[in-house]
Amino acid sequence: MDKMVLARVSSLPKMSLQEMKDLWQELYQEPPPRSTKTFLVKKLAYRLQELAYGISPDIEARIAQAAKEHFSSGGAPQKKKLSYTRPMVGTRLIREYRGVEYQVAVLEEGYEYQGCAYSSLSKIARHITGAAWSGPAFFGLTKAKGGRS
Repeated sequence: MDKMVLARVSSLPKMSLQEMKDLWQELYQEPPPRSTKTFLVKKLAYRLQELAYGISPDIEARIAQAAKEHFSSGGAPQKKKLSYTRPMVGTRLIREYRGVEYQVAVLEEGYEYQGCAYSSLSKIARHITGAAWSGPAFFGLTKAKGGRS
């Protein structure tokens, strides 16, 4: 990294929020997003290096592939991939929460809890806890963030 770019990147954390917003406008030719200073530092550092050195062929290929997939699907949002392996149909998920045992059956499409069909485990977890939960994390299929249990 040449000294000029290195100096600009290393000065970013010392800038005021307004200075960062002004730099964003200069570098991106658009108003800055509402975000934290940490986010702006990272994005501005990347942009400064991008303008100085260009984008690597690997990144250009990944961008082209993502655009191809996006437009080949008609621009429709892609269905999110599960970050866990969905249990086999017929499996019973059992979770004890605040001294009460809860059981959920895995159906062909969705889940069954207390005789009602649900499209996601998260909806069941919300029903049980009254709070927003990752259903797979609540039922032990993934690790919960933040240590909630």
